[in-house]
Amino acid sequence: MEDIKVQQIEILETGIEYVKKLVPAVKEILPELRGEEKEDTQEYLNQIIEGINFVIEIVNATMSLINEKEEILNKDGIEEKVQLLNAGLQARDNIKTAMALEEGMLPFLDIFYQVASVIVERENA
Repeated sequence: MEDIKVQQIEILETGIEYVKKLVPAVKEILPELRGEEKEDTQEYLNQIIEGINFVIEIVNATMSLINEKEEILNKDGIEEKVQLLNAGLQARDNIKTAMALEEGMLPFLDIFYQVASVIVERENA
């Protein structure tokens, strides 16, 4: 059991470093999705979506540790945010996509970052 916890801490450390890069990218693409589209906006968006999926995989792999003391993140809440993002993407509606990123994904990434940082700090103390 302890080996799993060590692996989860390592995964969280990876997630923390990844989110540090992903959040600025999400913030950078919002104006592009709201009308200042550039030549590479869609390609950049695809990379951001892959990044969000990677973080969700990290959350899924570490959910038992994240929610060890109390439920902080839950699959239903994450799924709801993902569905809003998917709706915008499938409709090719950049405004809806931007809204889903800003109102759903950024807060999710922020909560993950904060919780993961506390857990890693606590476990490495």
